[in-house]
Amino acid sequence: MLYKNELKNKALELQNALKKQNINIFFDNTYFKDYSVKLEISASNKFYGRILIYYKPTRNTYSIKKQLYTPEIDAIISSEWNKINNFETYSAESNIYEAFVDGSYIAGVTGYGVIIYLGNEIKAEISGTIPNTQFRQFGGELKSVIEAIKWCQNNSVKRVRINYDYQGIERFVSGKWKAKNALSKEYVNFILKAKIEVEWRHIKSHTGNPKNNRADYLAQKAARSK
Repeated sequence: MLYKNELKNKALELQNALKKQNINIFFDNTYFKDYSVKLEISASNKFYGRILIYYKPTRNTYSIKKQLYTPEIDAIISSEWNKINNFETYSAESNIYEAFVDGSYIAGVTGYGVIIYLGNEIKAEISGTIPNTQFRQFGGELKSVIEAIKWCQNNSVKRVRINYDYQGIERFVSGKWKAKNALSKEYVNFILKAKIEVEWRHIKSHTGNPKNNRADYLAQKAARSK
């Protein structure tokens, strides 16, 4: 079975985390397939559904697909999955906003998507397309950050963490990557002039982060609707 050990270790990590929440996970050797493992979820002797964990060796990333019957159990599992994968977000009390951003290029159209949270409350969802498709998805990625910062400016937000999967989003600003074309230069200039404290966090794409997935969905939807 391909990557059984990697999947087993991740399943055990989630199992130990959920045990503290009085939620049980069951799996055995028959639940493994190449690149995936199925987990059965129960609490107080009641069956609540299943989770599939997938492993992508080329990126060394894990993702989950949930088939659960109650939103309460779903929320707990999502929270614990976020913790063990370093997906946790700031609390509302911190007054630090979280922006999840993404870009997409589909059939000649570049879309962008942004979802902004304060704690677990969605404060805004922003999406659209850009006329310049020369740089494909790259253009949507940068545009999503610009729109996130603009929203913060318009709503008197002083500090925001930008959660991204395309590493140029941070590296152009930090100078680790040189901005060579007009688009990246315009992006860097805008971010550096914005009077907002920005924190950056890289989240690998397709790793089961529901907030990051939502930004990806918004970007794709915008590109497809054009």
